[in-house]
Amino acid sequence: MKMFQKTRQRLTTLWFNFGLTTRMTVIVVVGSIALLALFTYLGTAALDDSTQRSLRGRVILAQAIAQHLDYVIAHIGDELVEISAQELWTAPTANSAALERAYRRLDCCATRVFLLDASGRALAAYPPITATVSFDQFAVVAAARDGQPFGISRYSRPVGALGAMTIAVSPTRDESGEVVGALAAQIDMGKPSIAPFRQPIGVGETGYMDLVDFNGSILASTRRERVGLAGDHGETLAGAIRDHRQVVSACHNCHIAESQIPEREVLAIAPLANAQWGVTIRQSEDEVFAMTRQLQTRIFALMAIMLAGALVLVYLTTRSVIAPVQSLTNATERIATGDLQTPILALGRDEISTLARSFDAMRVQLRDSIEEIQKWNRELETRVQDGTAACRTALQENTRLYGELQQREQLRRELLHRLIGAQEEERKRISRELHDETCQILTGLEYALDNAAELAALAEITPQLEQMRAMTETAVEGVHRLILDLRPDILDNLGLIPALRWFAEARLSGSGIEVRTREIGELSRLPAVVETALFRVVQEAINNIARHSGARNAEVVFTSADQQIEIRIADDGCGFDPTRLAGAPDGKRGLGLMGMQERMSVIGGEFQLCSAPGKGTVIRLTAPIQQGENEQV
Repeated sequence: MKMFQKTRQRLTTLWFNFGLTTRMTVIVVVGSIALLALFTYLGTAALDDSTQRSLRGRVILAQAIAQHLDYVIAHIGDELVEISAQELWTAPTANSAALERAYRRLDCCATRVFLLDASGRALAAYPPITATVSFDQFAVVAAARDGQPFGISRYSRPVGALGAMTIAVSPTRDESGEVVGALAAQIDMGKPSIAPFRQPIGVGETGYMDLVDFNGSILASTRRERVGLAGDHGETLAGAIRDHRQVVSACHNCHIAESQIPEREVLAIAPLANAQWGVTIRQSEDEVFAMTRQLQTRIFALMAIMLAGALVLVYLTTRSVIAPVQSLTNATERIATGDLQTPILALGRDEISTLARSFDAMRVQLRDSIEEIQKWNRELETRVQDGTAACRTALQENTRLYGELQQREQLRRELLHRLIGAQEEERKRISRELHDETCQILTGLEYALDNAAELAALAEITPQLEQMRAMTETAVEGVHRLILDLRPDILDNLGLIPALRWFAEARLSGSGIEVRTREIGELSRLPAVVETALFRVVQEAINNIARHSGARNAEVVFTSADQQIEIRIADDGCGFDPTRLAGAPDGKRGLGLMGMQERMSVIGGEFQLCSAPGKGTVIRLTAPIQQGENEQV
């Protein structure tokens, strides 16, 4: 990649080292060559397309002739099958009449009709013959003996003194339906009644059509002198006929006339479907590709004209553009050296003259701007000095104020820390006093009332004592709840998670709310300051769920990872809009949330609240596990 960038940079530098005349000449020449190359490609594609269209036209014509001959052969087959089925072919005298009738029906393409026995020997013929002939060498005759309803020979074979011929065969049967022989017709596809060879269409002045058998022998042709000759391209013809595929190609070296000069022809082959024959169309390349070569000549002529025009364009561009551009270049060089007094002359009204006038206007504006900028620089320098002094004074004042703000914020945090610590200490003291004194007194009173009830003899005093005992028991339970709310012993003894699990179940179960607690990760005892702050925040959240949420389910999840603890408290209650909480009638809820945030900030933690009306509420608390030494709340 670096090598490519260096090479590109070198080529760019080399390119811009050339003069404008050289670069414009190169650009125009390269552009012209590229346009000529594109035009050549398009012209070549057009020539190839025209050539392919001409070749496809030969194939389509050969296919049309082959389809017509297939129709003729199908007609011969229908007639021959019908004739062989209608006649009995049993009596010699009747056979002659039947053969004559068959000949009349097949006169369009048959020159003679034969009645063959089971061995292939001719029993009778019309027109009559005197020689004894046999067709046992024809495979189509053997196929007719095997019951094939119709067949036509693949090759033109010699039959005794009658010469070479092709035949169409259909089996003859006796009254019981058994094959007793065959009816054969000598086919002449070159008869005048067959239009394609009598009136050829689309072959041009030099073209001609041939009908060839599987060996390449010519059965019919638009040139009557070619009938009976052995055609060339025997293997190609045989392969195309056998595979039933069309072939078209240019043939340059295989047809040599008397002058020993190869004839350049186009050969198209189309096989027949009803016989293993093929139709070939041959035509001179000069005639087939006449339009293509004319188009080629015009394309090359147009390319030459375009190249000449490109060279003229290079010359005119150089003369009409480069000279004024060089004049402008000299003027800009004077301006670059600081000469803003010499005007730039502009002759004419073309684009370059307009550019020269624009340069001159820019020169005047630049001169005036430089003078004005110099004046402004002097004024600006004075203002900058005054502004710098003012900024330095403001910076010093801001630094002093920022230091004071930091000191006040630190003082606020220390006061808040001490306030929360004092609050917790006071709670511990009240809790101990309630437990050690008030609770003990109430418990003693409860026992004394029990003893009094047992010793009392009057029945009317016993209910009053029972009522006093119940009230005392209620007071003891209330004091116990107050002690637990002030500072549960389970927090100090077992830690944060058991204390919160106990508090959540005790507080929410009585409100009909099903609560679940989960622990993720390995949780251990935390510093006292962290445990106390987290307990109070979660305690406030659970109290809010019991008082305001109307939830049916709640969940508390403890997660410990990456030296921090995360507590997630979620409920499916009515939820609320936190942005409108401050303006709500119950303003204490907003104060409770602020207290939760303040407690989390004291321990360096984060407080996140997510709630919406009808969507429940989720509170996520995150706090670092490690705290400073000897921190207490």
